Amino acid sequence: MQINRRQFLMAASLAPAAAVAQKSPEPLIDRGFAQVTRMTDGVYVTIANPAKGPQCLSNGAVIAGRDAALIVEGHFFPEGAELEIEVARMVSKAPVRAAVNTHYHLDHSFGNIAYERQKIPILAHERAPALMRERYAALQHVDKGPLVAPLEQKAAAATDPLVKRHLNSDLGALKWMYEAIDRVTLAYPTELLGASDLPKKIDLGGITVLIEHLVGHTPTDLVVRVPERDMIFTGDLLFEKSYPVAFDCDMISWRKALDRLAGYGRAIRFVPGHGPICGEEVVREFADLIDDLHNHSQKMIQAGASVEEATQRYTVPARFEKFGMFSWDWAIGGAMRNCYAQRKA
Repeated sequence: MQINRRQFLMAASLAPAAAVAQKSPEPLIDRGFAQVTRMTDGVYVTIANPAKGPQCLSNGAVIAGRDAALIVEGHFFPEGAELEIEVARMVSKAPVRAAVNTHYHLDHSFGNIAYERQKIPILAHERAPALMRERYAALQHVDKGPLVAPLEQKAAAATDPLVKRHLNSDLGALKWMYEAIDRVTLAYPTELLGASDLPKKIDLGGITVLIEHLVGHTPTDLVVRVPERDMIFTGDLLFEKSYPVAFDCDMISWRKALDRLAGYGRAIRFVPGHGPICGEEVVREFADLIDDLHNHSQKMIQAGASVEEATQRYTVPARFEKFGMFSWDWAIGGAMRNCYAQRKA
């Protein structure tokens, strides 16, 4: 498995250092790139540490009942998914009912091949396979030079230091994604959930899981709720201390989804796609960030600014200045494009 230093740093920006410094029970497994901890009866949470390896990148889980176990997330490398399989077999003798992809993005699905090899069903939203084929399979082993060149030229020509830094962050993200696409063996979800299937209830035996579709981060977002344990796995509908990856987003629906999550109450523990386990206060903080992005877009629209100008003129508020950000365009640009498109709709 090869990955260069830039990729490590890019991946680590998704999860601030605090994400791996949290106080938690003694881990069941510590692989450096991820720790697995028993959070409550039947629920084992995997917290990724991208600074120590890209195998997971996203958080995950094993939810084990008397009759079956359910895995959450496909991770970025097969080794991440293999860790979840190992946990499932360590904590339960019951078969694995399925592995859930909370959405189709590469850091949550590129490890799926490990499940395919073990004949474990991969459960996802019905649109996930088509989007994986369109965004990833179609670009495998294609010359990426013409795709990268316009951004390289733009970054080279930029004279403003801040704009140049933003463009270089975008260029790094793009190259990171293309490198990942070329090395992956894609495995597609096999059990697809459409509108008539959701919410989906899965009885594992003594513990019940509810899978719900909440749009926001992507069209394929699935939330995995464990009501009897007061735990919710949000995928990337929730970012902890980080700006979102928003190039696939629906900002209006995302804000409504966060209200829905916050409405479950203060007793709930949320496992975001990246970062530490958190509570309702983090959901509300992230909702405030989404509001800030939306409010900026509305001011720019009223001022007659283009979407490109709105993206360049966004200023990170002091409240969020220590938040991580994977790429300026994937975060701010994506949010602005969606806000502008929704205003015209």
